[in-house]
Amino acid sequence: MCVALVICDDVLEDRRTGNKSLIGLFNNIATVNLPAVHPRMFLVASLTSGRGAWPFSFRVAAPSGREILRMQDTVEFTNPLAVHDLVVEVRSLPIEEEGVYFVDLLVGETPMANRRFTVQIAPEGAPPA
Repeated sequence: MCVALVICDDVLEDRRTGNKSLIGLFNNIATVNLPAVHPRMFLVASLTSGRGAWPFSFRVAAPSGREILRMQDTVEFTNPLAVHDLVVEVRSLPIEEEGVYFVDLLVGETPMANRRFTVQIAPEGAPPA
């Protein structure tokens, strides 16, 4: 079960406790030109209620439905009551379209969670959205 899916600018982890601080949560990206590249973001998902090893992937799709990113790994559940925080750093995400982008978390090929962010063209000099 996915209890959270978040997009943010940075993740800080306390080495002693393992607690994470999510910095700069966002749902919108403003750019003056397209195509553009979003330099850095983090995708964070919290999973629980699992047993054994499960493959997961983060997928980002453009407004046209075209997949622009897929990152895969495996999470190992030894205790179904534990919560596993999956943290993925995304660098240089290509942004070619204005509109709504979709971030999907899949376990195996089963969709577990979905989050959206919107890309808008902003006039030069306008404050970021």
